[in-house]
Amino acid sequence: MWLIRYLLLAAILTIASEAGFRVGCKAESGTADRTRPQLAVVEGGIAGVLALLLGFTVSMAVSRFEVRKQLVLQEANAIGTSYLRTQLLPAPDGTEIANLLRQYVIVRLQDAEARNDRDRFRRMREQAAHLQNEFWNRAVAYSQKDPSIKTGLLLQSLNQVIDVEAARWMAFQDHVPRAVIYVNFIVALFATILVGYAFGLAGHRQIFSTCVWVLAITVVLEAILDLNRPGEGFIKESQQPLIDLQHQLLISKR
Repeated sequence: MWLIRYLLLAAILTIASEAGFRVGCKAESGTADRTRPQLAVVEGGIAGVLALLLGFTVSMAVSRFEVRKQLVLQEANAIGTSYLRTQLLPAPDGTEIANLLRQYVIVRLQDAEARNDRDRFRRMREQAAHLQNEFWNRAVAYSQKDPSIKTGLLLQSLNQVIDVEAARWMAFQDHVPRAVIYVNFIVALFATILVGYAFGLAGHRQIFSTCVWVLAITVVLEAILDLNRPGEGFIKESQQPLIDLQHQLLISKR
């Protein structure tokens, strides 16, 4: 999908450059030499605006990516803390909650892998919500029998597990506004047309320069789109903290 989108962006910008070049060739004879430096000023200005917009949008997308990445670590820490605190409870209550947390880690990893499959992604979220209800209800039931500090600590960490999952879901849906991305594309299109127009006034194509311009803008726009679609693109936040936690829980079970 990302490759098709990349090629489509490159094709559109290439066509825009060619259109600008042909218009420039037709206007060459009627353009005075003294107006060409003014065109260079306009060309540099719009290129500067494009660079500013792209930099601003990349910053927005990267900041959201970093939030998603940090939340993975926070979730792993919250689940790990809850698992350790289940050891404060006697069997079978502590053991049952610990087993539910092991299953929960597996489901959360499968959730991250299933983002390209909407049906499976929905099932994983439902399964995660079911496990949340299970370990929370068991902890609450035990706290009613033994309202001690150790039970309160477990409830606190389990509540953190649920809260971080909700935060990850919100971060997953937090995208760079579409209007901002559209503005980037429109300005990039105008800048590319103007570059082609300037080459047309000069009288011959600069194929290498045009290709570098188109590819550079396409790469940046594709990176923005990729970062803006967590789980679907080429750039994905690492699930390594949860993977490491899963290994630790399997070892502790033995």
